[in-house]
Amino acid sequence: MSAPELTFDITLDGETRRLRVSRTAGAADGDAHYHVVFVNEDGEQGHEVDVSRPEAGVLAMMMGLRSVEAGIVPLDDGFLVDVRGRAAELEVVDPRRQALAMAQGAGGSVLKTQMPGRIVRLLVAEGDTVAKGDALVVVEAMKMENELKAPADATVGRIHVAPGDLVEARAVLIDFA
Repeated sequence: MSAPELTFDITLDGETRRLRVSRTAGAADGDAHYHVVFVNEDGEQGHEVDVSRPEAGVLAMMMGLRSVEAGIVPLDDGFLVDVRGRAAELEVVDPRRQALAMAQGAGGSVLKTQMPGRIVRLLVAEGDTVAKGDALVVVEAMKMENELKAPADATVGRIHVAPGDLVEARAVLIDFA
């Protein structure tokens, strides 16, 4: 009996990708070994990755002959993934929830921090129109200043922070209208 194949949509840095995931045949009970296929925009098979979870909070991934380990922390709507010191939020999109939101015309989104820090500068004001990739906020974290950028074309709704504010990881900084 073959393992069922599941399909997920994930969002990383504002870009949504489709994944097909199946448990690897022959994986021992209790082991977590999976075959992941990234689906290209045209629906064709893209990158293939073999994934195992050697211990809680760690993913070991094989992409061809290349091996990569990632730290993974579960969040309410996805995961915080750290690969070679680069952290990113990976949102797992529930296709049913996405369809419902689209049917209701939900278009708003938010800008969140990925790690704790201090707000250095706001580069926009409420009501400003921004394009995907525009710098919005400068946050100092781990003694480095980071520009947080617009995930999509939008209008700035409510700004929840001011220069000098200390923020926690995943704090909402800006609501988009």
